[in-house]
Amino acid sequence: MAKQSPPGADQCEPADAPLLDRAAQSSQAEDDFVALFAEVFGLEKTQLLAPEFPFLDIDGTPRFIDFALRAAQRKIAFEVDGPAHYQPPDFDRAKYEDDLLRQNSLIHQGWQVYRWTDHELARRADRVKAQLELFLAHLPGLLELDDFLPKQAGAEARFNLRDHQQDALDWLALIRAEGKTIALLEHATGSGKTVTAIEDAKRVGGPVLYLAHRKTLVHQTGREFARLWPDVDNGRIEAGRWQPERHVVCASVQTLANRFGDIAPERFRYLIIDEAHHATAGSYGELLRHFTPAFTLGLTATPERPDGKPVLELFRNAAHRLTLKEAIERGELVPIRCIRVKTNVDLTKVRFNEVQYNRQDLETSITVPARNALIVETYLEHVRGRKGVTFCVNVRHGETLAELYREQGVPARSVSGSMPARERDEALAAFARGEVLMLCACDLLNEGWDCPDIEVLLMARPTLSKIIYMQQLGRGTRKAPGKESLLVFDFVDNAGRYNQSWDLHRLTGTRIYRPGRLVLALEDRIADEDTNGPGDPLVLHLGLWTERLEEIDIFDWQNVVKDMLTVAELELALAASEGYLRGKVLASDLNPDHDLTIGSRRYLYFHKDRKQEIGERYGLTPVTAANIRERFLAFCEEMDMAASYKPVLLRCLLDTVDDDGSVPINRLTLAFRDFYLDRKAAGLSVEKPRARMARVDELTETDIRQLVLTMPFKKFAQRGFLSYDRDASRLRFASALWQRIRDEDARQKIRDLANTALKAYHQRAGLSESASP
Repeated sequence: MAKQSPPGADQCEPADAPLLDRAAQSSQAEDDFVALFAEVFGLEKTQLLAPEFPFLDIDGTPRFIDFALRAAQRKIAFEVDGPAHYQPPDFDRAKYEDDLLRQNSLIHQGWQVYRWTDHELARRADRVKAQLELFLAHLPGLLELDDFLPKQAGAEARFNLRDHQQDALDWLALIRAEGKTIALLEHATGSGKTVTAIEDAKRVGGPVLYLAHRKTLVHQTGREFARLWPDVDNGRIEAGRWQPERHVVCASVQTLANRFGDIAPERFRYLIIDEAHHATAGSYGELLRHFTPAFTLGLTATPERPDGKPVLELFRNAAHRLTLKEAIERGELVPIRCIRVKTNVDLTKVRFNEVQYNRQDLETSITVPARNALIVETYLEHVRGRKGVTFCVNVRHGETLAELYREQGVPARSVSGSMPARERDEALAAFARGEVLMLCACDLLNEGWDCPDIEVLLMARPTLSKIIYMQQLGRGTRKAPGKESLLVFDFVDNAGRYNQSWDLHRLTGTRIYRPGRLVLALEDRIADEDTNGPGDPLVLHLGLWTERLEEIDIFDWQNVVKDMLTVAELELALAASEGYLRGKVLASDLNPDHDLTIGSRRYLYFHKDRKQEIGERYGLTPVTAANIRERFLAFCEEMDMAASYKPVLLRCLLDTVDDDGSVPINRLTLAFRDFYLDRKAAGLSVEKPRARMARVDELTETDIRQLVLTMPFKKFAQRGFLSYDRDASRLRFASALWQRIRDEDARQKIRDLANTALKAYHQRAGLSESASP
C-alpha cells in the first residue's frame, strides 16, 4: 500500500529502506507490475505511470502511491503489497489499520485503488494482466498527468441569434484571432443557432464533428449541413451507421461513446457540442478530452446551472488540456530556455525498469560531492540571485544541497512531505516573499503547489518518468510580471541509450542545442533569436551566448515504437494464437523491426506495413467484415480447449444476447454460473476436478466474472469476434459478425456447434454426458 515515512526519514526511498531484503523484494514486485502493464498497454505507455506519487491522507500525513495514473479526469492508484505483515506470526495490527486509513483516504479523495500482492504479480501474471485490461480498457487512452497545463482559452457570449447571427459570426472570428480555442453561445430555442454554427464551421473549414444527445437533433442538423454546405460529404454516427470518414459527421453521443477510441483525436478540426450544459456528463467529458480540434463551439439555452457553476468553466474543464507547446505558443505559459550541464556520473550500471531507476543504485551514483558542488556552482555562476528550484534525488540529497547553497550565501531551504505542515508552509511562504531564493525538493513540488515568479529550474534528479519531468517543469512555466522566460538547467549524466533520463531536448524533440537559447516559444521569436542573438541575456558570465552549436542524441524509444505493432498486437491483427509469432521470433524464423530488452524482459515490435507480408508467410488471414462469419464458424467448429469454458460461454451469449448484439456482463456471468450449477443439481460431472468451475458453488459472482473475462472471452476477443464496452458493463459481438448471425437459424447452428464441442470435451475428459440442450 501507499508508503509513509516518519518525520526526518528519506521519503523518496521505501519506508523500510534499511531492511535491504524487503526493499529488494518491493523493487522486484514494482518491476513485475510495470512489465505487466507494458504487456497490456504497450511499452511506450509505461511512461504515463507516475511512480512514488505523493499525496496527503485525511489527517494531513504525507504518503506515497506506488504508481499513479490519471485518465479522463479519473485518478487511479496502483499498489503492490507484500502480504507478510498480514499473516501469522508476523501480523501487525497497527500496520494493517494504517493501510486501511491510507486506502480510505485515497478513496475519499476520488482515487480508484487497485492492489496486488507481489505473489500475484510473480505467479499469476495472466490474471493480473486480464484485470488491468478490464479495469482500464474503458478509459479513452491513457493520458498523462497534466494538471499544470492550462485549459482551453475560452469565451462566452449571449446572442439572440436570429437577429444577430452576423454579430455572432464576427465575435467568433474575433475571439479566434485572440487565441481563443473554445467558446460558448447562449441561444433561445428555435433562434437559428444551427445556421450560425454551420456558417462558422464553414469559415474554419473541416472536417467537422457535431455532437448531440438526442437522435432528432442529430438528424435535423445533418439535414441542415446538407442544405447549407452541399459541396462536402455528410455522414452520421448512430446505431447501425458508422461514417467517421465524412467531411461533416453528425453523431449521437451515446453511440459514439462506445467507439470514439477508433477515431484519431486530431480527425476533426471543428467540434460543435449542442446543449453544452450536458458537457460534464461522463460520455460528453470523455469525448471532449479525446478529440483535439482547432476550435470547439458549445451551444446552450440554459447557461445558469442549479449548482451555480458557470457552464463555460465546466465546459472548459471537460475539454482536453492544451499541450505544453500549444500553451507557450498561445502565450498561456512563458517561453523556455535551456542549458545542458554535462557530468561524468555513470548511470549505465544503474538498474532500471521502464519507469524508474532502482532507487538505491541511483542514490549511490548521483549523491556524490563533486556532482553536488557542480549543481551549486552552476547556479552561482549563471543565475545567482534569481528565484529557483533544485529538484533532488531524495530528502537527504535536498538537505545536503540546501546546506551547500547556504554556505555560498544563497538563502535556501530543503522542503519535503516529511516536514511538519506548519514548517513546510512557512518555508514556502518565505520563498514566495523572496526571503528564500532556492528550494531544494524531491517530491513536494511535483504538483499541487505553484509560485509563478520562479525563473530557474535545476533538474538535478535523473528520471525515467516523463510525468515527473513534466510536473517539475510545470512548476516554473507560469507567467509573472517581468518574467521573460523560464531557464532550465538539465544535468546530463552518462547513461545508456535506453535508460537516458528525460530532459527538455528529448521532451521537445529538439536535436540542436544552442546554450541558453529558446527551446519552446513562438516560432518567429526562435528564428529571430537565431538570426540576431538573444539581446539582453538572462544568463550571465562564462560566455554562454557564443554561437557554439551541438547536435545531441535525443533518441526516445517510446517515440520509436509508438507507431509500431507489438508482437501481441500483430498476433491479434492476424488472428494468430497468442504467442505464435513470438515463438517464431524466438526460433529465429522471424526478425522484428525493433527488439528491446529491459532487464529480463524482451519487447518485440513490427512496422505496420509488414502485416500483410507476415500474414502471407505464415498463412495468417486477418479477420475482416467480409470473412468474419466464416472465420467465426470455423473457430467454433475447431474449439480447441483445455476446459469447457469456450462452448459454455458461447451458449450463454446466445441465450442472453440483446437485439443489438450485446449482453450485460452481470447477466452473462449468472448464466455461465447457472450452467454449471444445473449440471451439479442434475448429478452430472461439473468439470475436471482441477478446473475452477468444478467448485462452482464456492465461487463468488466476482470470481466467475473474472474467469469469464480472463479465459474464454479473451480467445474470442483476440480474433475480433467479441469486445466489451468502454464502461466495462457489456460484452458485444463485433457489429459485422452480429449482422450475419442474428437470425435464429444462424444462432441455432452456432448452438449446435457449441453442444457438439461440449459433448466431445466431456467424452475426452471422462466426464458424465451433458444434459440435452
